[in-house]
Amino acid sequence: MDLSSQRQYIQRIEVAHSILTTTDLTTFYTAPSGDDFTCAVIESILVCDHDNQQTKITFTVDNAGTTYTIFKEYNITAYDTEELLTRSMFLHQGDVVKIQADRAGNLTVYASIVEYGKGD
Repeated sequence: MDLSSQRQYIQRIEVAHSILTTTDLTTFYTAPSGDDFTCAVIESILVCDHDNQQTKITFTVDNAGTTYTIFKEYNITAYDTEELLTRSMFLHQGDVVKIQADRAGNLTVYASIVEYGKGD
């Protein structure tokens, strides 16, 4: 999608957060879609292991039926908090971010997201 000729504006600021209470693959965030929406930008993803065991996290993005693995069984040290991103991550309309932990109840995940819409 070429956005260079379109004015963009911030539609809203979002926060996605979850305590992973199961080891199931869980939908964490879905980028909005529609005529007024163009993209979302994840600025930060913090993961905290609040238990006395190292926990692994898997982080994927589903786009139009294809799953892209961003982190696969990434180790989070016991009682540690890590920033997963070193740069902003862009999402298309309707992209679905999913997360999974290998231990239930150990991880808290918190993301800061900016959603952009079309301007005049």
